[in-house]
Amino acid sequence: MSATWSDLLAGALGTADGGPGASVDRLTVRPGEVLARVRDARGRVHEVSLIRTVLPDAAWERACAALASQPVFRARISAGELPAATARVFEVLGLDLVPRGWSDLVATCSCDRWEGRCAHLSATAAALGEEADRDPFALARWSGRERRALVDRVAALSAPGAGPPAGREEAFPAKTGPEANDGEWVRENVQVGTAVSAAAFWSAPAPPSPPCFPETAGARVRAAAPGAVTDGLPVFSRVSDAFEETE
Repeated sequence: MSATWSDLLAGALGTADGGPGASVDRLTVRPGEVLARVRDARGRVHEVSLIRTVLPDAAWERACAALASQPVFRARISAGELPAATARVFEVLGLDLVPRGWSDLVATCSCDRWEGRCAHLSATAAALGEEADRDPFALARWSGRERRALVDRVAALSAPGAGPPAGREEAFPAKTGPEANDGEWVRENVQVGTAVSAAAFWSAPAPPSPPCFPETAGARVRAAAPGAVTDGLPVFSRVSDAFEETE
């Protein structure tokens, strides 16, 4: 029997410790934080918060591309489902859709128990697992991506022709059979733009023509350091003459 989202959360955060009468009245999931209102056996209400790091856009792009590349995942997600096996895809990418443990969270409770994890935190984690079984996209929202944005992005990456943006090359060249091009590797239609032959690619461009300077430039420098570069220097004799005229 395959694991459920509540199983994965219970494995990471533990099961509710059966604290006396701790029940979750309200649970709210938003990007980066789960808020809960937990009532104890005496009827006292406690506010619980589970804060996690939101995945950056680049991480979501990698995850959506990986999900779109697998027919089963893209079909399930397009149908509005998010199977628990999705957590494994994130794990392979080095991402965490389900926290690895309490150390990945900032967990707070308004109760006065400070010596360890209180029953209200455990009850909130269990309620989050139940909510994830009902709506798995709650975990995606907690990680920073709303359901519609996730479904739409996976669908866009699944569309025919979806791939790298224009102007980029494919990650790997296409391989042809050993009988083609004398057994060489060939890259086929991977560069977007004007085709360039191998001869043109490896040929050196024509050198630029020598600069053209005025005939009178660098008169005083040419004798000491002749050459095209020094010829471009200003005529110092004219500058000194100008100073002499002003004195």
